[in-house]
Amino acid sequence: MVPTALIETASLPYRAAGRFAWHFASAKLRRDPFFAHILAHGLIPDGARILDLGSGQGLLAAWLVGAHAWHRHDAGHAWPARWPAPPAPRSIHGIELTPRDVGRARIALKAHEARVRFVCDDIRVAPFPEADVIVACDVLHYVDANAQESILRRARASLAADGVLLLRVSDAAAGWRARLDRAVDFGMQIARSARANALTVRSEAQWLALLDALRFDVSILPMGTGPHRANRLLIARPAR
Repeated sequence: MVPTALIETASLPYRAAGRFAWHFASAKLRRDPFFAHILAHGLIPDGARILDLGSGQGLLAAWLVGAHAWHRHDAGHAWPARWPAPPAPRSIHGIELTPRDVGRARIALKAHEARVRFVCDDIRVAPFPEADVIVACDVLHYVDANAQESILRRARASLAADGVLLLRVSDAAAGWRARLDRAVDFGMQIARSARANALTVRSEAQWLALLDALRFDVSILPMGTGPHRANRLLIARPAR
């Protein structure tokens, strides 16, 4: 179970960015298992250079910064016993298309701008810096199939030889749960940017085939039950 104090610590900086930003951060960090899985399974190493594709309002950065600070100062007795210590990233580079989200991210993470940077750009064309960890959570289905392959190919080229790509996708073959995911994504587009575009979805098997063609070795981490049951976290490492 994710400690409430950890969620509060990570979402608190968004108060400066407005009520929507703060409430969205609190709800997302509480309800989306992606963030807990990142910490519980130690998927990001200490000192990593992180590239966050489709970084939104910077929740991954706020989560990692908040977790490290809370663990160091207040949580020796409250940190989940089975979780490894949270990482302290060397740098976080977020790329996000929606200007309002970039603005909220910059306001909330301003105190950490020496190592946390957000740029407003399109991941289909934006340059990717070298990275030890590349995160693409619920973003690739917003672009077409050719762009998906191009983005993953460029991510592969930017990733350190011992790096990891953390790709969260929905399994299009998961029936009504996949349809629910798509409905939620449409709603989120409208809430965050007042627009909604068509989605390009793939089945789990199709995602695995694409990553295999790009020379990734992949393991799969299910995202839990209920509304997140169609989601898969694909942990992809460059094949040796």
